[in-house]
Amino acid sequence: MTPTTKTAYTLAALTLATLLTGCSTPPTGSKAARPSAHTPGTQTHPYEGGTLVTDTRTAACTLTLNGEIHAGTVRRMGAALQDLERAACTRKRLVLNAGPALLGDAITLGAMLRNRGYDTQVQAGSTCDTPCLLVFAAGAQRVLAEGPPAGRIVFSPLPPDHDFGHQTCQSEPSRAQQLTVTRYLRAMLPSATATAVYQKLLAADCRNADSYGPAQALAMGLATATR
Repeated sequence: MTPTTKTAYTLAALTLATLLTGCSTPPTGSKAARPSAHTPGTQTHPYEGGTLVTDTRTAACTLTLNGEIHAGTVRRMGAALQDLERAACTRKRLVLNAGPALLGDAITLGAMLRNRGYDTQVQAGSTCDTPCLLVFAAGAQRVLAEGPPAGRIVFSPLPPDHDFGHQTCQSEPSRAQQLTVTRYLRAMLPSATATAVYQKLLAADCRNADSYGPAQALAMGLATATR
């Protein structure tokens, strides 16, 4: 395993340890900042490859992720979450309209959301593949939009370890990936659902990717509601 791979999965493991012990992310400074006065509205936080858009015009606040999920997304997410922390939200929901994503960073985002009690939703007409699915799984309530068109979950292959030096069509997770993903899913989902999701990820094949709509995801327990 390369140093880069080891670093990524060390960070993912630390993130998962924080999630499993129920700890919230600590303040960045020596003292927590006092929330400033908040004016309801929308705000866009751009980052390389996408945007995070907050909407606090109603008590059911939303944060929409449009674009890629990588380390830059994680860094920018802090400011977006603060928008909702300053608002009088009775519910907080992340809406996913995700593009290409990295597995470790998706796990980090998921832990951030679960520790803050967020719901998740796949946007109508959007496709949510495996890294996006891991973020979706973090929601206290998990909604798959019925559309039209409906949001869909796609069980895409887990990426191979970088030391393999080639891309394959089937899942080839390293032992570190297997351990991280299984622990994460068990922390986020009911036991039977976590097992079923993991088995589908291991069996994923890029030539014939399995795709679930709202009814299938609801029956599996991956979604808790459709809308």
